[in-house]
Amino acid sequence: MFWIFDDSYSCIGFFTQILYVLTPIAFLIQLKNGVLREERVSIFCLLSMYSNAFVYFWTSAYKVEEGADIKPMDFCNLAGFYLGLVYLLIYLYFIHFKVSKLKAIILMGIIIVVSLAVWLIIKYTVEKDNISDKIFNWIGVVFNVLEYFPIGFDIIYIIKNKISEKFTLFGAFFGLLNACTWLAWAIKSYRDGANLMHSIVANCLGICLTLGQFVIFFVFRKDEVEDITNSEEKTTTDIVKEKEEEIKNQPEFMNEFI
Repeated sequence: MFWIFDDSYSCIGFFTQILYVLTPIAFLIQLKNGVLREERVSIFCLLSMYSNAFVYFWTSAYKVEEGADIKPMDFCNLAGFYLGLVYLLIYLYFIHFKVSKLKAIILMGIIIVVSLAVWLIIKYTVEKDNISDKIFNWIGVVFNVLEYFPIGFDIIYIIKNKISEKFTLFGAFFGLLNACTWLAWAIKSYRDGANLMHSIVANCLGICLTLGQFVIFFVFRKDEVEDITNSEEKTTTDIVKEKEEEIKNQPEFMNEFI
């Protein structure tokens, strides 16, 4: 009924994950076109998205029993792994490479070296349901949660400066959709006997983070509207005062005509 997927939860989860993995493209387009201010952007979420997909894809790949097929849902992690690496390269090019080629190369080198080291550890230690598998499941939770922060944006800068950055809502919407879908899948699988408590925790926190982005936007948006209104009122008041001063300073015979 659901093609190659186990059930409707798996099918929907696959496509919502793919949609979320594709959302950084919108951010990178805005970055390329110079729409975004550099002090507001951050590599943090892109790196977390890449790391999350990297850990879960490779741990799943090395847990597969000989002769068994990799589950279709694991391919969305494969997409996140490859696309995440591409996003990091593009980000480093626009933000660092044009300013300092050496810095960009060093940062990319660190990411590649650390990735290779983690891959080797996973390859030679992870087996189905062993201690290493459980450790990497919870390591993956950290990155899984962090990837739900605003895609490409520095959340600390946004909160500190009370900025209602509308471009964060695009990622927040698809992030919320994805987290809700995977939470439903994890709960259903957990009831069927699968050990997926880590996924339940990660997606519950993910839902909180994405909803928080909507709250931050509308709260700071309200503040910006109030500031604009106050500014306009102040300007109007100043104009009236200036007009009164102008009239007051005019000769008496002019006041008679006014």
